[in-house]
Amino acid sequence: MTAAELVTSLDQDVASQTVAAVARLAAASGGHVGLLARHLESGEQVACNPDEPIGTASAVKVAIYAEIMRQRRLGRIDLDAAVVTRQADLAGGSGVLSILRPGLRCTVADLCTLMIVVSDNTATNMLIDMLGGPGAVNEGLDALGYHRIRLNHKIGYAPPPLVVASPQPSVLSSEPLGTATPAELCRLLADLHAGTVVDPEASAEMISTLRHQQSQSLVPRAYLDVADPPDEPGPDGPAVASKTGSVGGCRVETGLLYLPGDGGTVAYCAAADRLADRTMTALAEGNEILGRLGAVILARWWPGPGPVPVRPGWLTAPGAS
Repeated sequence: MTAAELVTSLDQDVASQTVAAVARLAAASGGHVGLLARHLESGEQVACNPDEPIGTASAVKVAIYAEIMRQRRLGRIDLDAAVVTRQADLAGGSGVLSILRPGLRCTVADLCTLMIVVSDNTATNMLIDMLGGPGAVNEGLDALGYHRIRLNHKIGYAPPPLVVASPQPSVLSSEPLGTATPAELCRLLADLHAGTVVDPEASAEMISTLRHQQSQSLVPRAYLDVADPPDEPGPDGPAVASKTGSVGGCRVETGLLYLPGDGGTVAYCAAADRLADRTMTALAEGNEILGRLGAVILARWWPGPGPVPVRPGWLTAPGAS
């Protein structure tokens, strides 16, 4: 395990505490921990294995969204175009479309929203097909400049037998859904903040959708409050625009952390991969690791006034004195 390292810092005491906290979490984990968190205004960043590849789980969906927006800019995709779900489209796992009857009419923009806010796997597969398949998505990511984010395949989970009486069996790959490095996913989110992913309009639209992402079980897990999408961050908690990914033995989140006042914005990607704990409950090891990393990130750049708004005990690694 590579020790956590601080790349730059203005406050060496706080920096040393942050490095030590991340290193303890990485050492105590049952797998691989990756992190890059960058304060965009100051350039300060904290890293742990930032350039080592990770499985992304559903966090790769933010990259699929970026390619959708690139194709819209090229005039190849109309976000307002109507689409209709078919039985063959339905994919199990996260989301809602797989438990709604085929024939549901929505728009391409609706599929993007579902892919991000509830991580809908059916919507994701429909968008991948619309783009021409995983290879075409990766070509688009290369065109956007994100060479270290790869989509490996479509999602192969069979839908539950709620609206499909006899679904085809799951077709699961030995490869993760996507692969990336924490540094590359963090850069994608930083570029969204800068308005340079496709164009300022596309970047702003993506961030707006990411702010509505509904899971707070990973990085914000220990925060006392997270500002609702229409609201600004406040003294009780930050605002977050993010995409999570959860699969057996892997937890990932990449996003933007908006601090109150003049605190600025932090782009981040936190990952716990190759974990022995493959459970999918709220108490899984990966959920706790990312929650503790989230607490450390918030503490590193919390502008005050008042203490860091995280639950007591979440700024130390499990078992630390």
